[in-house]
Amino acid sequence: MLIDGYNVIHAWGLDTSSLENAREKLLHTLDNYAGYTGEDITVVFDGYNKKGPATEIQYGMLTVIYTAYGVTADIHIQRLVKIGGKSFKVVTADYLEQLSVFGSGAIRITPEELKQLIRSAREKYIALLDRSSLKGADLKKRLALDAFDLTE
Repeated sequence: MLIDGYNVIHAWGLDTSSLENAREKLLHTLDNYAGYTGEDITVVFDGYNKKGPATEIQYGMLTVIYTAYGVTADIHIQRLVKIGGKSFKVVTADYLEQLSVFGSGAIRITPEELKQLIRSAREKYIALLDRSSLKGADLKKRLALDAFDLTE
């Protein structure tokens, strides 16, 4: 799964007064989701205003890419999709990027659909906890299943 990071941050209405905090909330939520599902997730953030090459880091189970100077997340994602084609799901609300993704044979997921996938995965995980021998509200609290409120 390829995710246009800033696009999702804005679509979910996360507080962007501190982009670092907004990125952290998004990445924490997606890392939990990857843990629930085993999904291979790459989050791409625009780095086109910062001078320098693209950087790639690991954040838990996620791969996080900051694009090179002059390259938008849209362009970087489109390049990755052209290489991988149908093997990708792309999360974006950007209409032009959605058209490009469809044209390359990948699957488009809106940020709202991603939120639903996360909620569903979390609910399945909680149900598994409820059926396990480990019981108690304290266990659920300790696992910190919510990075932010998905009930909105």
